[in-house]
Amino acid sequence: MTGGGTGTFDIDPDFNLFTELQVGSYVFSDVEYDAVALGRSDPHPFENALFVLAKVVSANHEGFVTIDAGSKSFLMDGPEPRIVAPGNGELVYAPFGDEFGKVSNPTGPVGLAPGDRVLCVVPHCDPTINMHDAYVCVRGDTVIETWPIQARGAAA
Repeated sequence: MTGGGTGTFDIDPDFNLFTELQVGSYVFSDVEYDAVALGRSDPHPFENALFVLAKVVSANHEGFVTIDAGSKSFLMDGPEPRIVAPGNGELVYAPFGDEFGKVSNPTGPVGLAPGDRVLCVVPHCDPTINMHDAYVCVRGDTVIETWPIQARGAAA
């Protein structure tokens, strides 16, 4: 009997029903999983491992910059992406169209210029993956491999 998932991995075994758990999203985690307590002993047992790296394409406004990651880069059916670098958690993402996102800093200047990179944790990992052609695998600052996303856009 198969079932369950990442969100219920810590309680599913107690039911003595499943012989296999369909836990898969834990390998990436995302903003949605970060917002809930997943484990009894450790509410956040999984680390984020799926990010979108965007670039600042415009800094013409005093209160925000525009990045090249909009709704075609993130599935927007839930929370906004979370910016993890730069800014130490101070920068905030907002949708700004299909191709673009808006980055602001509610407590001060944004401090980014065209060409600067912005690293975002994806809001919902499964459908965001389907929007991209490949994973770029990174260890530290080094690209290790690129893996194609085989089923992206596949016909039934």
